[in-house]
Amino acid sequence: MTSTDNRPAPRPDLNIVVCTDEYGCGRWYHRGRNADAILHQFKDAVSADDLGQVQITTAGCILGCTYGPRFDVARRWSGEKLLYGSICGEATVTRRGRVNFAPIPDNVAQVIEDNLPASAAPLDALHTPGQPPDIDLLRMLLSDCRSGMGKAAIGLGEAVVMVHNAAATVSIPATLDNLEFVDGSGKPDAEGGIAVLTTDGDGRVALQLSRIRRLEFTHRTMGNGMPSYGIWMGDDQLETVYRIYLRRSENAAANPLRHQLFLALMDKYGSTVTF
Repeated sequence: MTSTDNRPAPRPDLNIVVCTDEYGCGRWYHRGRNADAILHQFKDAVSADDLGQVQITTAGCILGCTYGPRFDVARRWSGEKLLYGSICGEATVTRRGRVNFAPIPDNVAQVIEDNLPASAAPLDALHTPGQPPDIDLLRMLLSDCRSGMGKAAIGLGEAVVMVHNAAATVSIPATLDNLEFVDGSGKPDAEGGIAVLTTDGDGRVALQLSRIRRLEFTHRTMGNGMPSYGIWMGDDQLETVYRIYLRRSENAAANPLRHQLFLALMDKYGSTVTF
């Protein structure tokens, strides 16, 4: 007679919970990836040797943060927990108050390596508050807005820039055609951290790319039936500080192409991009 072993299977050393809430994190993108893409990358990264040590699961909204793709990592072997997100450093979320996010790496296999007992990094080393946003990605996105991409080989062109703060809003007619990047002294620099738009009156509106943490493409139909296209940018506190609205082009033939480009930009980067 053989006996049946009823002992529970050992718990994995690592439990990774990816938020795939379709009304929150699951519909946003970070560096070209949404929650489903990150989930599949995790599953691909777990080797046969790691199956007993690493558990990958999903959940709906855990924190109520709505900051974009994020996941929890529980080090069951030590009792420690870590949050990874599309923002980094401290942030306030509705369900836990003030929490600390570590940045999602490009290679999620690094998350597994950093948190397994044999190779674990100290939690303090994984938290990097104040990490610069991905300025290269933001420059590339704005350049696509200026020059077009794919079949829509025409830029977004005429625009209205709205600059916000807590007390005031100013609207400035400008053009994306003359977008350029400059360094801190104002000299043209393809790798500069400041984006400059030329206004209709030959003025200049500057945007400090290092302060931007979120960008949203907004596309709606107004009450008069006309389409509205907007690019909204938020700062460290995720407050919208800078908006670009497209004006109807003086060249009517350009408007359908600009519509195609706007949709292509959302398809490439996601409707909400976090840095």
